[in-house]
Amino acid sequence: MSTENNPAPESFDWQHWVNRWDRMQERYLVGRAARFEIMTRLVRETQASVTRVVNLGCGPGSLMIQMLTSFPHAQVCGIDFDPTILVLARARLNQYGDRAQLILADLRDGTWPQSIPAPVDAVVSATALHWLTTDQLEKAYRQVAQILRPGGILLNADHVGSPSPEIQQAWVRHREELRAREDTSSGDDWDGFWRAYAEALNVDVQEAHQRIVGGWEGGIEDGLPLAWHLDRLRESGFWAVDCFWRCDCDAIYGGIRCKPSPLREEKVT
Repeated sequence: MSTENNPAPESFDWQHWVNRWDRMQERYLVGRAARFEIMTRLVRETQASVTRVVNLGCGPGSLMIQMLTSFPHAQVCGIDFDPTILVLARARLNQYGDRAQLILADLRDGTWPQSIPAPVDAVVSATALHWLTTDQLEKAYRQVAQILRPGGILLNADHVGSPSPEIQQAWVRHREELRAREDTSSGDDWDGFWRAYAEALNVDVQEAHQRIVGGWEGGIEDGLPLAWHLDRLRESGFWAVDCFWRCDCDAIYGGIRCKPSPLREEKVT
């Protein structure tokens, strides 16, 4: 199903649904805006100039907005596999003209990098990659390394798990306590948002739910251990691999794309 084949009704209030999306996300991600700011600062402080950024699993474009406003000379490309959510992104990002690009692609499909004009200065993602299986995520890390220029940065804000069930449960309880302190009573839960949004778009609710959630078997909702991610990033060609922020089972981690080694260059020549 493409966005073109399922246009929003003429009376569709995209700003209303963007606001509902953000409130829904804030219900689950305490301090969401602060995480975006940390990622922006890391991109700014590690890159001499920022001309091209890629957002994996961009959704309706919340993180893209952050990058577009923070780097006024950059082009930001968002990738998502769901045409219904790209309806919101397209309307929201229209004001940025050619600086904002949206690509309908599935991260599980190894062909998505072909749509990216490389090289890229930064690749960012937020609460999207945990939907991937371990094999898919390893491949995605390698592909990100291929499209990043040497010295470019990858940053992922997502769930990370613990190998200890007891520690994982402690983290989950603390996360619920933090959420309880926030005023999220006006926000939809995940299922409620998608049910209402599908109805507003005149899309079959069950079909939409199956496509968005049911088609992603194999991902790990609680996330993989942080050490697993850091090891896979090093194997994929990153250095300065680190966790840049963490609160229990949520973290921002990533690394810098390795620059070619002078010794390796000599051997090649």
